[in-house]
Amino acid sequence: MLRTTPDDEPLRHFPVLRSRDVDEVRELGERLFAPHRLEPLEQAEPLDARLNAVHIRDVTIGYVQYGPQVGITVPDMADSYQFNIPIAGRMEISDGRRTITSGVSRSAVLAPGAGYVGRWTSGCRQVAINISRAGLEGELERQLGRPIRGPVRFDLGVDLDEPMGQSWLATVELAMGELDRARSVLLHPRAADHLEQLLILGALLSARHDYSAELVEPAPPPGPRTVTRAVELIEEHVDEPLTVSELAHAVGVSVRCLQEGFRRHLGTSPMAYLRELRLAGAHRALVEASADATTVTAVAHRWGFTHLGRFSAAYRRKYGVSPSRTLRGAPARVPQPRSCAKPVNGRAHRIVEPHPGP
Repeated sequence: MLRTTPDDEPLRHFPVLRSRDVDEVRELGERLFAPHRLEPLEQAEPLDARLNAVHIRDVTIGYVQYGPQVGITVPDMADSYQFNIPIAGRMEISDGRRTITSGVSRSAVLAPGAGYVGRWTSGCRQVAINISRAGLEGELERQLGRPIRGPVRFDLGVDLDEPMGQSWLATVELAMGELDRARSVLLHPRAADHLEQLLILGALLSARHDYSAELVEPAPPPGPRTVTRAVELIEEHVDEPLTVSELAHAVGVSVRCLQEGFRRHLGTSPMAYLRELRLAGAHRALVEASADATTVTAVAHRWGFTHLGRFSAAYRRKYGVSPSRTLRGAPARVPQPRSCAKPVNGRAHRIVEPHPGP
């Protein structure tokens, strides 16, 4: 279950609606999520709707409460998939063939191609993760390395007590917690790209659907030329936003295939390789810069590190001093070149960390 207290209101810095008017609530909910009908089921208790929401590319994270018991009818999700996660109360939902009761340990999944009828208990509060159809199906195609025939058919419920469900919930909690900070790193475009992919992939891995078995099968490794081309692209775009999905698409393989190729041939992952290059680039920039002309934060952001604390910790592990001391002229430990390689075309494709300079 999502870790909240009765006084918590997720995404409180992103208020969208406070209303007791049914039509107003329904109209705004349709714009954010999907067309639906909303009907209060307790005439004696007025609606007390609260809606907070934030968009991250193809993902909308929303917090919804209605107050009294309500009924909701969704004729067709059409253009998006939605994962409803109750943090208080329950929701009964049916797609005409299956019916489940969704609670703090079970998420409901609404997918294109079906209609849904639901009933929220009084006091039910939910976090809704809405993913555009293009975003979810595009990520699934990149993972599989082939086109799919959508829409993806999901089980109606997701067991959030299973390890994969718990892991995805932790990602959702991280996103909401960071977004509620006054100056969140997730507002940075580089971080937002990675978070979007993590939320979509987490949903695909934690919920059962008609591609689940294929998604978790071991991926065939690509040939060494593909890995070499991916390395070249990373090095050419080391200071630009780059995700593993974009990299896999550029070299014409699936994400899983590319990751397996890096693991087999280089003993690392594509993103770990990219982080090492960026760390070395940031180190060179700090060595060459003047403390009067720049800051550690500016250098870290220029090289794609949006979380200053993690950058500083990784930098200290590698170079033996803090970034700020390097900027002030303190000597750093010179990392020894190391190979993470296995034979590629009969030769060792070596990853040698760049010499950091004096």
